[in-house]
Amino acid sequence: MKSGLACQVLTYVTVRAVRVLSIFATLASVAAGQHAGDLPPALVWSKLKGNCPASLDWASLRGQVVVVSLGDDPALPDDIAGWNDVLRNFRGEPAVFLQVVGGSEFLLDQALMRTPYEGCILFVTDSANQDHFKLPHLHRTVMVDQLGFIAGYSRGGPDEQVVRAVLNHKKTTDLSEAPPPPQPFHAAAIEDDVPTWEVHISPAPKGEWRVLGMGGPERYVSRNQPLKLIILTLWDMPQARIVFPADLDERSYDVTAHIPVADSDQLVTLVREAVESYFGLRVEKEVRMEFVYALTVAGPSSQLQPAVNGEEPEWGGSPVAMYGTARTMPEIAQALEGAGALVVDKTGLTGKFNYTASSKASGLDAALEMAHQLGLELTASETPVEMLVVRKIGP
Repeated sequence: MKSGLACQVLTYVTVRAVRVLSIFATLASVAAGQHAGDLPPALVWSKLKGNCPASLDWASLRGQVVVVSLGDDPALPDDIAGWNDVLRNFRGEPAVFLQVVGGSEFLLDQALMRTPYEGCILFVTDSANQDHFKLPHLHRTVMVDQLGFIAGYSRGGPDEQVVRAVLNHKKTTDLSEAPPPPQPFHAAAIEDDVPTWEVHISPAPKGEWRVLGMGGPERYVSRNQPLKLIILTLWDMPQARIVFPADLDERSYDVTAHIPVADSDQLVTLVREAVESYFGLRVEKEVRMEFVYALTVAGPSSQLQPAVNGEEPEWGGSPVAMYGTARTMPEIAQALEGAGALVVDKTGLTGKFNYTASSKASGLDAALEMAHQLGLELTASETPVEMLVVRKIGP
């Protein structure tokens, strides 16, 4: 009987021989999307960051399980903390973790300053790796085994038990043989045959799936959403700039519309009118004297930098965090309003900027702290401001 090591060597040589004989079939499979057992395509990157191996050539990585997490979104500090949680469970073991990210290099560097990543990050500007793997531009993980072949695919980030199974040469049903097909959201799929040119509004059934937003230029779908949020998104105004009546209906509603004309402005206008009529409201803009916070420049900050020419605008955040690229100063002021303060840009700064800030405080304190991190200052004053006023005119 052959020793365990001899069996492993023989298996390796046999598998390699089969792969050499079928190399043309393997290359042909790339066009249709690769499967488990295929050779992975070469990795590409614009820059490497973090703790990367000396070489990312598949031959040099052989003998280790390689976990490739593919995405094209910007990396944020909370993301990196989660990546490290998985990686730390495999210290000292033959496993390499590669995170492929896109978005803004500024946001990536800011995140790494706060939370260094213990693995390797491939920063890519053109989603090339997703294209090479024939994967949709969504977060996917590809596992490559110790012999250098694709072990399988999974949705989202790496799972510790799955990585452990591949390390132990075990089959796992948690990996798919082929790339998972994309499942795009289609608003029409959750509508109940809404007739064209009509807006339907009704109380939401208890426990219904929540949906909010445009389903393309022809459809609007809101499911199980409070009236306040429906108004906020339909009129596209920050909550700090909307005056709601004290007795506004707090229940959740379904609002659906299908307007078979590729004109999103016309669609929004019709849905707004229907919401006003159904709930007995009048929604209009008024200039009011309001207690606001003027945004001014306090000093330089590494967390606020001029945008790179040609950089795509992107933004996001919460009441206690904010990030963005290629955004104007009035847009940054509006982002600060997410913490509940009414902010008016008085910086005098033109052009576009990249920024990122976060706070452990809440409300106004969070806005003040985030402004300070950006080298800005919020000063209380009273000034005329255009507000969106919601009034009840019906019973």
